[in-house]
Amino acid sequence: MKPRQQFDGVTPAAINAAAALFNCEAERQPYDLPNDDQGVWAVNYRAESGNIRMILWPAINRVDVAVGPHMWVVKGVQEVEVINDLEVIARFGQNGVITIALNGQVVLTTTSPSLPASPLAREAAEG
Repeated sequence: MKPRQQFDGVTPAAINAAAALFNCEAERQPYDLPNDDQGVWAVNYRAESGNIRMILWPAINRVDVAVGPHMWVVKGVQEVEVINDLEVIARFGQNGVITIALNGQVVLTTTSPSLPASPLAREAAEG
């Protein structure tokens, strides 16, 4: 496995690289989207913090991640990066990132449009 691999979206190569990172094989799921010949794939891994389950949907560039009772769903994935011996990173939307580490930690980072300052923040800035 290369030290760092990047893929345009959720591709078969990205799925295989993620499975290789987690030392397993991607498993095709018994369900698909209508008219989808790419399939839906799962990567399962036992980490320090619990079981990691990644469900990868190449037809719609979606990644679902579950660790224990926690779950994240990321749509519109534009890039998948796999860093050997460390993590899978999926980038989506306007600077959104989900990172799934080998130790089971998941970090979701998103940005939102700037909001107007609250009255308290305006008072603090003025005064």
